[in-house]
Amino acid sequence: MLNPKHPLKPFHPIPCSSSTSMEQNLLSSFTQTLKNHSKPSLKPLCIARSLITNPSTTNQTISSIIQTLTSNPHLPLHHLTTLLSQISLTHPHFSPTITTLLHSLLTRPAAVPPRAATLALSTLVSLPPASDYSDMVTAEGLFLSLCFGSSVPVRHRLLLDAERYDVRPSILLTVFLGFAQDPYPNVRRDALDGLIGLCNRIVVEDRGMIEGCYLRGVELFADTDDCVRCSSVRMVSEWGKLLVANSDDKSKRDLSDALYVQLCSMVRDMSMNVRVEAFNALGKAGMASQYLLMQTLSKKVLDEVKYPGQLSGKLFRSRALSAAGAFLHGLEDEFYQVRSSACYSLRMPAIVSADLAEKVVGLLMDVLNDDSTVVRLQALETMHHIAVFGNLKVQEMHMHMFLGTLVDMNSPVRFTSRKVLRLTKFDNMPMFKLAVDSLIHSLKIYPHDEPDVLSVVFEIGRNHRSFAVSITEETFLEMEPSTASNWDFDSSKTAAMLTLAISAPLSHEKQQHSNIIPPAIFSYAVTMLGRISNGLTEVMDQATLLSYLSHCSTSTGPHPVEVKDDLTMENCRISVSHAVDPLQPHDEEYKVVKLVLSNIAEIWQPMLKLGCTSELLAALRCWKEELTTHITDSRQSSSVLTFTLQYLHVVKLLSKAWWHVMRPSDEAGELGYILQKLETKLRGLRYRFIGLSKEDELHIEELTLVVSTLRLSTYDPRIREPALKKLLNYKEASTEPSRFLTELKNTLQKDESDIYRFHKPLELFTLKKLVLSRDLRHTRAEVEIQDNDWLKPFPFVAGLPVGIPLNIKLHNTPLESKLWLKMSCSKDAVDYVFIDLKQFEGSDEIREYRFIAPFYKTPKVNSFMLLLCIGMECEDVTCCRGHGCGGPNHELVYLCKEKQVFFSMVNK
Repeated sequence: MLNPKHPLKPFHPIPCSSSTSMEQNLLSSFTQTLKNHSKPSLKPLCIARSLITNPSTTNQTISSIIQTLTSNPHLPLHHLTTLLSQISLTHPHFSPTITTLLHSLLTRPAAVPPRAATLALSTLVSLPPASDYSDMVTAEGLFLSLCFGSSVPVRHRLLLDAERYDVRPSILLTVFLGFAQDPYPNVRRDALDGLIGLCNRIVVEDRGMIEGCYLRGVELFADTDDCVRCSSVRMVSEWGKLLVANSDDKSKRDLSDALYVQLCSMVRDMSMNVRVEAFNALGKAGMASQYLLMQTLSKKVLDEVKYPGQLSGKLFRSRALSAAGAFLHGLEDEFYQVRSSACYSLRMPAIVSADLAEKVVGLLMDVLNDDSTVVRLQALETMHHIAVFGNLKVQEMHMHMFLGTLVDMNSPVRFTSRKVLRLTKFDNMPMFKLAVDSLIHSLKIYPHDEPDVLSVVFEIGRNHRSFAVSITEETFLEMEPSTASNWDFDSSKTAAMLTLAISAPLSHEKQQHSNIIPPAIFSYAVTMLGRISNGLTEVMDQATLLSYLSHCSTSTGPHPVEVKDDLTMENCRISVSHAVDPLQPHDEEYKVVKLVLSNIAEIWQPMLKLGCTSELLAALRCWKEELTTHITDSRQSSSVLTFTLQYLHVVKLLSKAWWHVMRPSDEAGELGYILQKLETKLRGLRYRFIGLSKEDELHIEELTLVVSTLRLSTYDPRIREPALKKLLNYKEASTEPSRFLTELKNTLQKDESDIYRFHKPLELFTLKKLVLSRDLRHTRAEVEIQDNDWLKPFPFVAGLPVGIPLNIKLHNTPLESKLWLKMSCSKDAVDYVFIDLKQFEGSDEIREYRFIAPFYKTPKVNSFMLLLCIGMECEDVTCCRGHGCGGPNHELVYLCKEKQVFFSMVNK
């Protein structure tokens, strides 16, 4: 008899009202129904599944189910293995029994269907081993026997999950090489993907084996199926680089050229996806000879020189025809995905030599007029990469095309264009003046770009001191007050020209023009201190700028101001692989985040006081667009960027609520909705981010008090005590309470019923400048539900519990966190399941777990949709709200978006 002691469960559902007698009735119904149906029926299986997925089911009942299942000769083996697999997940103490049964099942003759055998094997490798199975078949043997069976879906499934099985790499390599020639394209693709995974996971020193894998990929370049050719390109790229790395120094260049030619041969493939893969592989390939790279940039075969083209036991020579004009074909492709990939892969040729860089820049200039924003943006990113390596040289005939991107309709394109302009070297005065005029022209069209534009003007002025001085001398004559002067001292042009003028004395060049800038220029600049300092936040703070301008306006000598050189990293040659952008993405991202957070704190209160709410919301939208340019499909956004985007949303909601309170209207319902969203967003900032400084945490708490004050200033102040308690808690933690907090406490202590008295503390509130740590971590969750949508719903029986198979991945979740799975099909039918993090594998950074979640409140309908998400308790008594017996005791902050699960009633 199995041990009847009920083990500890990692998930604790809300107590169910079903009694032991109901459990026995269901078990009896399952047994009788299974005996009475000689043909396969889903009804008894659904009853069994409901009992299995209920963690409260007794061990005796589970043991009876196992005995009934294994003793029924008419039960399809696939259903049997499915139920046994579910038992192993929800009742792990039965794992030894399940292991023995599955081994016994797999040692039967050929009566076991391949699909059932595959499921049994998949379950076996996830269970702890039994005490004795010396006479059992090993996982490796089962894997091989099933792979070489006749079932194509089984072979496809096994190759996809090959890493899970305990198969020796040498055997796995042989299997993958063999199935790379399978008649079915999906199997060939899976085999090639498996070889790619092996290349990155194991160490292979046998050169013959490496060459064999490389040649197998080359053979499949001619495959008739697109997906196979895509995988073959990736495989040739990975194994080709491994082959080059394992060769001697004499043959490295020949082998590298051979690999490059092979990849070039696929850029003219009929499939768009294959062409994209080919250019992606070229962008990641190793270095090639300069002659070969020059040939890829010209459609004309340069001469009759030959070079290695393919490996076939030994190297043989082939003409340069396949590589001729490879990148030109990519840049002229009809699909923007191919053109974008070709722009990215041009990074490597451009850093080899100045001649190649000049050729590449000429090609990219034509691409800047592309219809696709993605292509234009990628072309500018490649130019920025070239500029970082010091090879960017813009010819005069290309200046108008290049500077035209400064007024592009797309904000990310303009921002990237200015990034390139920061590092551009101008050979003569006309080119420099054209660049400055173009920047000023862009300000007239997009005035909200002013901070970044002024920053660029300042940097190019420091890099071209003599040109900046010459333009300043001309401008000063126009600025001098006179009856004939029509100069507008409040224009964006004035701000740009003054920024250019004050940059010259702080140039990177030698101090040879220190005394040329007229002192009056610096006096003019003081009058625009706020606008200019917004653009120089990364160089000097406003106090330093004011000191510098004040000194220079009254002195004829240079002012010894210390300026942060934020281009040091960009101007140096960085020795990194061409496949990686030498500028760390997070560095550029962090720089933009700091700029946005600084600007928010500076403009928020003045614009609200002036009643410029619409302009403020427009500025917030622009900053959001700038930040979202750093979110790509290839990688997820950083925690700092995620926090800043959510903080922007908080400021946006706060601005709207502020406008409603200070200018009351009849839209009270909308205000209540905004305040509710504000509280939810602030809880997310407070509890979903780890690593906030004490000052930042206190500022978020102060924002929460502002929301409470906005409520008090609008409605009957019946929540005075909770608001006062929040205030006292905040003051205990803060060493220097703000003017807002001090005034709010005084207001709350007064026994008055006038709700407008709360306007005074609100007027004293100011947004603080947040300084986020680079080590900030974002707590989030990922929930995956396999094989379920509205076309493939899960079966259920009305009124009975139903199990939902889930794969959960948690990011940056400390062990002490209290997590709940919320499941609801209506406002009243809500279940909560506690998630025990001790059952998850991994660390605080990433935790993973698979289980079947029970939902008890199944409605009496033919079908229904269930919404589920994961929430984390906020350990804050001031926001406590019970959810009933067995549920969370505090407010939840949700870690993922709601997932939809579809169910359909089982037909009798």
